[in-house]
Amino acid sequence: MSLIKTIHKWLSLLVGLQLLIWLGTGLYFNLMDPVEASGNEYRVRVVEPNANLSQLIEPKKVLQDFNPAVTLSQISLLSKPYYLLTHDKALYPYFKNQYTLVDALKGQQVFINEAMAKQLAIASYNGTGKIVSAIKQSPPFDDRLKEKNPLWRVDFDDDINTSVYVDAGSGRLAAHSNDDKRFVDIAFMLHFMDYTQEGSFNNVQIIVFAIFTLFFALSGFIWTIELGFNGQYSLSHLLPKRFIKSKAKIVQVLDLNGEPLHNISLSDHENLLDGLIHHDIALPSSCGGGGTCGRCRLKLTPSTSTSVKITAADHQQFTPEELALGYRLACQHNSDEIDSLRLLDVIQAEKHQLVLTSSEFISPFIKELKFKTASGEPIAFKAGAFMRFFIPAASGNTMPTALPLALSQHWENVDQTQYQHDSCSRNYSLANSDLPLDGNHSELHFTIKLHQAPKTTTDDIINPGVGSHFICNLQPGDSIDAVGPFEEFYAKPLSDKSMVMIGAGSGMAPLKSLIEEQLFKFETTRPIHFFFGARSEADLIYQDHFTSLAAKHDNFFYHPVLSRPTGELASRLASSDALQLIPSTMTQGYVQDRLAAEFGGITDNAAGLTNIEFYLCGPAAMMTSTIEQLNAYGVANDAIAFDSFV
Repeated sequence: MSLIKTIHKWLSLLVGLQLLIWLGTGLYFNLMDPVEASGNEYRVRVVEPNANLSQLIEPKKVLQDFNPAVTLSQISLLSKPYYLLTHDKALYPYFKNQYTLVDALKGQQVFINEAMAKQLAIASYNGTGKIVSAIKQSPPFDDRLKEKNPLWRVDFDDDINTSVYVDAGSGRLAAHSNDDKRFVDIAFMLHFMDYTQEGSFNNVQIIVFAIFTLFFALSGFIWTIELGFNGQYSLSHLLPKRFIKSKAKIVQVLDLNGEPLHNISLSDHENLLDGLIHHDIALPSSCGGGGTCGRCRLKLTPSTSTSVKITAADHQQFTPEELALGYRLACQHNSDEIDSLRLLDVIQAEKHQLVLTSSEFISPFIKELKFKTASGEPIAFKAGAFMRFFIPAASGNTMPTALPLALSQHWENVDQTQYQHDSCSRNYSLANSDLPLDGNHSELHFTIKLHQAPKTTTDDIINPGVGSHFICNLQPGDSIDAVGPFEEFYAKPLSDKSMVMIGAGSGMAPLKSLIEEQLFKFETTRPIHFFFGARSEADLIYQDHFTSLAAKHDNFFYHPVLSRPTGELASRLASSDALQLIPSTMTQGYVQDRLAAEFGGITDNAAGLTNIEFYLCGPAAMMTSTIEQLNAYGVANDAIAFDSFV
């Protein structure tokens, strides 16, 4: 099934791109000026006088003097009479034909030379341009894709670069072309996918594209059927909630040994991961219910497991033998499917009501949020911990509320629309340590990125990040329920090894927490290197904070990296002496590349790889690339800790 999904996604890119091309070129065809598009803007109709037949040589004599002809016709060119003998006649004049042109007064064969071609071109042209060249060409022609006969191309130096084509065998005026016509030809090429310049819409590219589109539709249909069989669609999601009567479902919960713990009441169609937490049963989960971390495992009883569908995420996380025994991911199933379940891994966690005290943009798409517990009691936690927030069903907006005017330019391409979302849960890492730096024992800091809706080539409406938009749109004084903290990513205790931290984007949060814990709470003297990557200077959060820490602590080294700096900073970073010009040794590129450049110096100072601990948090691609890079250097996996950033 994963192969079908991969094929569907890549084909959606191909089909969507061609659909955009069709829409764009189709709109152009509707708006274009037909006269300009024809290439005939400076073309005039040539009217030749009728010949005096009494002065012409007998056609019979002409047929005797030249090779056998299929047809003989009398024509006039430049007011002179000619006989045109066609020896090999095709269906259309632009198909391959063989001609002989004969002077009808003298009986001599005539050839269309450069001078005659120019005169024929001028006779059909009423523009102000002068002839700049006349070249005899053989097919294929850029401007005349279907033409199969040799042509004279006569070019004029007017404002639209007119070219006149004259048949080199018959003197026929084949066509006028200009810049407008050439642009139309490009549009036709794109519209009909005629990338091999065949001059026809019946080409192999369209046939291949039709096959790809068929596979795109079939894979989407198969995917839809699979989601339906896995219970991903429900009538309750389609009908307004006021028409649905919610029912309670009693589910028996067993411990690891299969002994009954208690019965719990879950709402109709309630997600198991979220439903269990409401009964103080916290399953581990670092992906927030996306099915990618594979940690919220449970086991269904034999009577239940046979009726519960296996989702694609279940297939990825369990072996066929485990699936047969009833192993499933709690986040992928709901209360409608089961009557009992067995817990495999439960962690201790407390529920808290948090009150927002401050919400501030620290970059165009990241906000720093500060909460207090409603009780006022402080929460002790290890740096790097995260909390699971419960997002209630509500209406949302694709645009953040109270967006500062200075940041509005970064949100110009986002359409402001309202949407509805169901309840869910999301995980966010703490960005501070539990040491009260300002005397505030109960404050919890989070850096949360507002995830915009992904671009799509279909008509499907995709909402932005439900959790991030809901939390970031809270106002000071608003409250929200959360559970935790969960301590799964933390610094090794009682260690004097050097610490190397690599992060990007809102992956800043747990790394900032670790750094402040080490410097302020533990007052460590071991070296700490912090490599942080951002897109541009506007995205470089906490820059002043870490620059100040590097200045005050001899053991802390800050290495900011920008992948796409702008303005004057981009020029300065591109210069050879950028390290001397930019504070805190800022460089341009990707954070893993900066790590590679500094790696030798770090390992020398730390007496080798065995004396270094690595901590990573950021986008999945960055972490995968960095881990592969560290492994290539000989860093063992047990020396690398990372916080899943999903």
